Amino acid sequence: MRELAEVLQAELDVVQELLGVCRQEQDALVADDIEAIRAAAGRKGELSRRLAVLEEERQQVVAGRPGTEETEKLRSLLKQAVRELQEVNETNRLLARQSLAYVQKMLASLLPEGFTPAFMDRLV
Repeated sequence: MRELAEVLQAELDVVQELLGVCRQEQDALVADDIEAIRAAAGRKGELSRRLAVLEEERQQVVAGRPGTEETEKLRSLLKQAVRELQEVNETNRLLARQSLAYVQKMLASLLPEGFTPAFMDRLV
């Protein structure tokens, strides 16, 4: 079984890669590039699954082991990367909602007066 520092480093690497993908997704949302948004969503899914596996491994490794200076530093870096990831995801969520609202407004302006299109309300 790997050492805790190795697992934490692997988690940090995946979170940083996920952060990069989320930034690419953000650029795609701003540019209304549907294909890039789809590609980013697929990549985010893959990375999320990898992160879940690593988290399970981390929990097994950490059981009953004291932390070292190296592992505490890695934990701190990981927490910081996760906070940054949350901020980027929140921005992406707002951008997606804004795009959806714009599309709905444009559709409403193209329809005859009094006609209300059926929209499926879905949290983004």
